[in-house]
Amino acid sequence: MKQGPHFHELILQAAETLGSDVAPAPPEWTGPAFNAEVLSSASRRPAFQRNEKDLPRQVVAFRVDGAPLLIGEIHGPPNLAVVADQLRRYRNQATIARSWLGAEGPNLQLFLVGPLGALSHRSWWQLAAGVEADDRICRKLMWLFDGSPTLESAVEFLGRTFVATPWDKEEQIKAQLDQMADVGLPSGWQALVDDEELDAEGIVNRIIDLEGDAE
Repeated sequence: MKQGPHFHELILQAAETLGSDVAPAPPEWTGPAFNAEVLSSASRRPAFQRNEKDLPRQVVAFRVDGAPLLIGEIHGPPNLAVVADQLRRYRNQATIARSWLGAEGPNLQLFLVGPLGALSHRSWWQLAAGVEADDRICRKLMWLFDGSPTLESAVEFLGRTFVATPWDKEEQIKAQLDQMADVGLPSGWQALVDDEELDAEGIVNRIIDLEGDAE
């Protein structure tokens, strides 16, 4: 079972404070298998377990006002290579979650909790901007704070997400989902998942190869 990221409860509490409905998501969103892999293993193929280095250790999934959300964390020093490796794992997890979401896949968002005190360091600002500019698989937002985070800090973070302004939440969510409607999986990924001639391990290996080529 995946561990929850540090302080993710504050994000959920802040969402409820803003009037949002928060509900747990199916465990498959944070699991190791694509929807197609589970269906295949149920019929004729053994289940495949992804190598832990390819997926994040701290991730949880919820629906907030019905919108699919993953919450994770970025830890370690403000080093581009360190952050890039963690972001790669979260993209892989988001791809798995999207396989279970079907037509809702383009609506998936990822919130990432930054390290303690990151808000005071300009290097983290730059890295966070890079994370948020990476629109592969899903939209990403990073929460930076000073010291131990507070509920007030979490509410401020949510102020720039789809959770904000609960008095016109329905219109805002619709606008953001419309904006994301053209976000798709990277070229070649869906074809690999749908390829019945590839077993589960083959799908994963080919996707990892494609990801490596993209970077």
